[in-house]
Amino acid sequence: MSKRSLWRLIATLLICGVCAYFFVPLSKVRLGLDLKGGVHFELEVQVQEALEADLRDTRDRVQGQLAEKGFPAAAVGVEGSAVKIDGIPADQKSSVDKILETYSGNYDTAFDGKIFRITQKDSYQKYLKTDASKRALQIIESRINQFGVAEPEITATGSEGNRIVVELPGVGEAERERIKNLLATPGRLEQRIKAKMDPSGYQGFKTREEALAALGGQLPPNTELLPELESERDLRRAGAVVATRGKAEEKIKAWHLVENKVYVDGADITNSNPSVDPNTDRQEIHYTLNKKGADDFYNLSVIGSQENRLIAIVLDRKIVSVLSVREPIPGGSVRITGSFTKEETEDFSLKLKSGALRASMKFLEERAMGPSLGADSISAGVRASLIGFGVVIAFMLFFYRWSGLNALIALSVNLIVMLGLMGSFHAVITLPGIAGFALTIGMAVDANILIYERIKEEMRNGKSVAGAIQAGFDRVFWTIVDSHMTQLFSALLLFIFGTGPVKGFAVTLTVGIVASLFTSIYISHFIFDWVLERHPDIQTLSVGKHSFFENSKFDFMRWKGLALAISWSIIVVCILAAQPWKGSKSHVKLGMQFVGGIDMNVRFKGDIAQDQVRAALAKGGIADAAVVAYENKSGFKDYSIKVKAKAGQDAKDSSTQIKKIVDSLKTLDPEAIKDPRPDLNTEAAGDLADKLTKTNPLNFPGDEQTIRLPYEPIVAKVTNAKEKLGFFTDYSQIPNDIPPQLREGLVKEYRLGNLAIRNFESFSPSISGEWTWKTLQAVFWALGAILVYVMFRFTISFAIGGIVSLIHDILMALGLFVLFGFEFSVPVVASFLILIGYSMADTIVVFDRIRENSHKPEYRRAKISQLVNDSINQTLSRTILTSLSVLFVAFCLFQFGGMALRDLAFPIFVGVITGTYSSIYIASPVVVYWERWFPKHDSLKQKHT
Repeated sequence: MSKRSLWRLIATLLICGVCAYFFVPLSKVRLGLDLKGGVHFELEVQVQEALEADLRDTRDRVQGQLAEKGFPAAAVGVEGSAVKIDGIPADQKSSVDKILETYSGNYDTAFDGKIFRITQKDSYQKYLKTDASKRALQIIESRINQFGVAEPEITATGSEGNRIVVELPGVGEAERERIKNLLATPGRLEQRIKAKMDPSGYQGFKTREEALAALGGQLPPNTELLPELESERDLRRAGAVVATRGKAEEKIKAWHLVENKVYVDGADITNSNPSVDPNTDRQEIHYTLNKKGADDFYNLSVIGSQENRLIAIVLDRKIVSVLSVREPIPGGSVRITGSFTKEETEDFSLKLKSGALRASMKFLEERAMGPSLGADSISAGVRASLIGFGVVIAFMLFFYRWSGLNALIALSVNLIVMLGLMGSFHAVITLPGIAGFALTIGMAVDANILIYERIKEEMRNGKSVAGAIQAGFDRVFWTIVDSHMTQLFSALLLFIFGTGPVKGFAVTLTVGIVASLFTSIYISHFIFDWVLERHPDIQTLSVGKHSFFENSKFDFMRWKGLALAISWSIIVVCILAAQPWKGSKSHVKLGMQFVGGIDMNVRFKGDIAQDQVRAALAKGGIADAAVVAYENKSGFKDYSIKVKAKAGQDAKDSSTQIKKIVDSLKTLDPEAIKDPRPDLNTEAAGDLADKLTKTNPLNFPGDEQTIRLPYEPIVAKVTNAKEKLGFFTDYSQIPNDIPPQLREGLVKEYRLGNLAIRNFESFSPSISGEWTWKTLQAVFWALGAILVYVMFRFTISFAIGGIVSLIHDILMALGLFVLFGFEFSVPVVASFLILIGYSMADTIVVFDRIRENSHKPEYRRAKISQLVNDSINQTLSRTILTSLSVLFVAFCLFQFGGMALRDLAFPIFVGVITGTYSSIYIASPVVVYWERWFPKHDSLKQKHT
């Protein structure tokens, strides 16, 4: 082996070794939530609330400063984006001006002769919004980390940075609702004083209307009414049925009139911890205040004790506790008592410790994936990829013999480099990412086919083996680079505009394209050179004897007009059949990501028909639900249930809708009539914990909160086991490591129903329009980037031909996608973008030969149609073969990849066929027509490499 080959071998082994470091063992590979199971939230910081909170704070400070300056009767309130000050004598304007000067950096001051108004400046509003978003990210990270979720992913997103994506792997139903509630509320603590009223027997007002009536229909200046909520403990004591935590509607215990002024807020808290009163066993919250907070709380307690007034502890503008004060409280240590459950004290304390959000969070998207569905997805995706890989390798070995082994080695190195790059970037593998692996295999083989076919062509032209190999790599180098670049544009745009699993798809494709470019040019060339070094006098090369369309002379351009007419006629027919202009009444099926709503995947044991599911939902008040059946070879019945969201609905409210759907589907259990026991498979974790706390089969001592505590980890074990299996089909599947008495109780008290909730996705309508716009942006940017690149590398006629063919391929794939009844989702849109990149890569093979031939003497005086015809015939075999390699993989994904990959694979499958056709009968004819209509001297020879 020569020194050059030795160093290339060492470099190859070193690259493979470094890449292997990042993914061996395979436990280093990070799986996305769609494969591992867990929950995904996308939240939007309601930054407008931060502006409103700042106005309230400014109002309180101004009111305090006016009181100190001798204006206690001044009325200070918030009006729009301004703080309004009324009741100041005209001759005292200068005194007020001095006070308001301190706010001039952030506020503009105006005076109309009677009323002062200070309004937030635009720059200050922008600062408040940015600060609220940054603070939200920090606080959510703190809350999640303190909650104890393993490997959470929390990232800021959105053009203004006010979106936060939270991904929590392994989180099941037992913790999901509690975390959701923890993320939703700001955790803004305020300590205020109740307004002066007769305290004898005062318990607040039952309703807001009653309070207003008692106050003469108008609130006193500088006061407001706030609700005090019933706790879960209060509701249970009253005999009310309490739903699963986080799903119950808030019930108001009383309304209280409180002063606007906030004496102590969350910024003054230095630490907070839950505790239990040793004398009463009641749950409490202890928190300590900084020096300023301690002084302010002491002053507040002085007012309360001297004037016999109550202190209201307000959390997120709702009163959670009312304190009576008999004497001033120094020291800065505060204890809140009330009817709290253990979870409430823990969450309350965590919110205070992590800090208060300046604005609440709106749920734009929620996805919950069960681990059983993730395992099924991995199995189907890997199986489809392996079958595709096997088919491609078998094809290459059969068609190219020993050179096919070269391709196999290159593909193996390709996979190692791909996994290594993904591991080094800490990328997450998602289900679409598995599809990306499979597609990259097909696309990587394309480059080898181009090289091998060119080598065969050069050998037929009389070159030696060594000369043919060198010429083959040299001739197709820029063809491979150009085709990979167009695919890379689409992959990068997927990453820029995509979210969640789509980003995983984009990362996989991007690293796959880079790895393919490296292995097809460097590794394959190295293997051939090594063979030539060992056999320098070799006369033949095992590159296969099979040849398609060798020396073909088809007159493609003769039928160009007819082909164009037929193609565009089919597209017009598809558009007319789809009727997209009819909106919701068209035949275009849009996923919940684009319209907003809930998409739930359920599984039934037994023969439950689609019509039965639809009828049960209609009976339960969900008549507009769409029910889609999926094939399942395991003997179960799988259905996707889609319910569109109503205008203004927040994904935060999805829990109520999901419970309604589940309750409707429970009625389809034929055993429910014979066996009235509740269903363990659909029993919510909170409801199960409530029931065990009430019945207390293990006879734990103490009050309700104390009894509930040891049951919660047991419930989590049962729930997690159920989610991993999908549902219990036999009582033996209930975990054996729970107390035998409790296990026997579950067997006795519960039946095993026929329904399992495998996953659900919930999307806010407000995000659907944004995704639609993102989708259109991605497509337009991809077309624009490819247009510019092809114009740079070729000529304008080639660029126009390429774009027209891309539009043709997109419209054709879209039309057939709709006619076959498939549904558009974000991953499906990703596949259309990949179709754009691949279609152009296929067209470039033809374009490159046209450009090459245009510089040959025999074509100097030839007609443009002859030049194009001969170029197509010369590349016809490689055009067909490269399409077949990707077609094999796309078909395997469609056939064996399961329901999750079928919709994604169909556009690629159709696109490969239409892309091959359009390279010949769309792109090439457009080049011919353009050159005829807009002749320019030597135009096809302007860009030669």
